[in-house]
Amino acid sequence: MSNPGIYLSFVTLVFFAYWAIAHRPSMRASLLVTVNLLFYWLAAGPFVALLCLISAVDFVTTRAMSVLTGGVRRKLLLVLSLTLDLGVLCVFKYSGFFFGTGQAVSSWLGVSLHWPVLNFIAPLGLSFYVFQSVALVLDCYRRECKPAESYLDHLAFISFFPTITAGPILRAKQLLTALRGPLTLDAGTGSRALLLIATGLTKKIAVADYLSVNLVNRVFDFPERFSSIEVLFAVYGYALQIYADFSGYSDIAVGTAMLLGFNVPANFKLPYRAKNLPEFWRRWHISLSTWLRDYIFFVFVKGKMRRPMTLYAGLVVTMLVGGLWHGPSWTFVLWGLLHGVGLALARAFEALRRRTNFEPRSSRWSRALAAVVTFHFVCLAWVFFRADSLGGALGLLKQISTLSTDVSNLTLPLALLVAGGLMSQWIPDHVRLKFREGFTGLPALAQAGALAALAVGLYIVASTDVVPFIYARF
Repeated sequence: MSNPGIYLSFVTLVFFAYWAIAHRPSMRASLLVTVNLLFYWLAAGPFVALLCLISAVDFVTTRAMSVLTGGVRRKLLLVLSLTLDLGVLCVFKYSGFFFGTGQAVSSWLGVSLHWPVLNFIAPLGLSFYVFQSVALVLDCYRRECKPAESYLDHLAFISFFPTITAGPILRAKQLLTALRGPLTLDAGTGSRALLLIATGLTKKIAVADYLSVNLVNRVFDFPERFSSIEVLFAVYGYALQIYADFSGYSDIAVGTAMLLGFNVPANFKLPYRAKNLPEFWRRWHISLSTWLRDYIFFVFVKGKMRRPMTLYAGLVVTMLVGGLWHGPSWTFVLWGLLHGVGLALARAFEALRRRTNFEPRSSRWSRALAAVVTFHFVCLAWVFFRADSLGGALGLLKQISTLSTDVSNLTLPLALLVAGGLMSQWIPDHVRLKFREGFTGLPALAQAGALAALAVGLYIVASTDVVPFIYARF
């Protein structure tokens, strides 16, 4: 999806071919698999074979688990699937990190170890489709969902092209059950889908890419060349960039799925409105946060929910896993640790409030202050998430602490974009709804004209540098 024009042309061709045979479920599944694999092959090359292998093993094991009654055999099948899925993820994504860390620790202890250096190139979207596969396997093992009726259906679900490279991470009930069911697409749904895609492209091109090229990359690469205010604006700019970039991708993915008759839930709900950290994670990357909750946190605290320290440890461990999921780097580990500790402290404060029957006064100003504090904690964590190293992150924070006030490198358009983009999170929901209804209520010709004008505008402001989607590398 790095080239919007090519992607939209691809979606257009798929749309007409798909709806031409939509009344034939078997042909529909075959076409969808063909399209998915073609899309992934164009993006990841021969790694499409790995995707097919994982899907084949998981399909066989989930089908077998659905008919077996013996607990031991079902557990063996579960172990087989999880070993393959997580083993592939660890080998391709984390082997170099683990071996490098082991060598560093051994050197610190005075022991010389000569391990081979393993630097595999992780296949595109590996973390997303592996987590999706793991969720399906675990849900089938728990008998919370039924496996796919055929290998084609299973592969169509795992390799669904709008979501495979950067999510959202789908659950079986969100797509698998709809593969064979009746499909409908009315004019209103089609209009909403096109508006979502247009919104996603606007976020990506006009906001995320512009901030990346003109502010964020420059400051994070050389923070010592900028004043405290300029660096702080770059941190705010990155908070806006990563939101616009990732939620923009999700909007495009959800809109594309809608055009094909599938209902994929939203992955973001205005996260910078959050008044505390738990609320932030109910609004940010929802498909990942619910995955971590269901398959890490609940497993960790199972049967121990009344033990506060176990709950706090579970939150920290869960977010450490979430940090490592993003990549093999200590910056991601620290980002996860910050959020884990923050969530644990929020949980401890809530427990203390309930024990003491303390009810803080709630006013517009107190809620605003809570949102500001939460946002700045999130921004602090974003510094480590974005930095290339821990030293780079600390250097950037040190530059902020100098309290220098020069703003010669901060242009008015950049300042207005950062401020306006963050303030847009607070546009009332009813205003957003009226805008959507206003667009979908326009005649088809007027909608086409508005989208064409937007396309011209995006072409004019688009950066000449290709800026990949941030989450495509995870």
